[in-house]
Amino acid sequence: MTEPQHGDIILYAYLWAREYDRGEEAGRKARPTCVMLIVADQDGRRKPLLFPITSQRPGSASHFVAVPETEARRAKLYTPAWIIVDEFNTDDLAASWALEDPKPLGRFSRKFMSRIAAAAAAAIRAGDARRVPRT
Repeated sequence: MTEPQHGDIILYAYLWAREYDRGEEAGRKARPTCVMLIVADQDGRRKPLLFPITSQRPGSASHFVAVPETEARRAKLYTPAWIIVDEFNTDDLAASWALEDPKPLGRFSRKFMSRIAAAAAAAIRAGDARRVPRT
């Protein structure tokens, strides 16, 4: 994959935290996943946080953001769709075997990515977010 862009929607074999807790190492299926880039780490590379997108309405205990129809069209997603923001994978997409297709499906707008970032930050501050490392 070329350098991922903030807001890209990729097909990625997402590993849910519950699967990781059971010792699984690979996601069960490729699903649309939202790429959020954060500040560079010590080696100067930007780190992607990968948030899963689901067509199943999340439970009330989850932190999530509903995808508006205009954003779904922009990202080439079916509706209804939700972005889960209380868990995320971290991975090196340039070398990841979990990446189904190096070409993004589409991309969310900068404004919508701000909403996703705010919801993820709230989940992290509340201590409700889980990071699942893939590298």
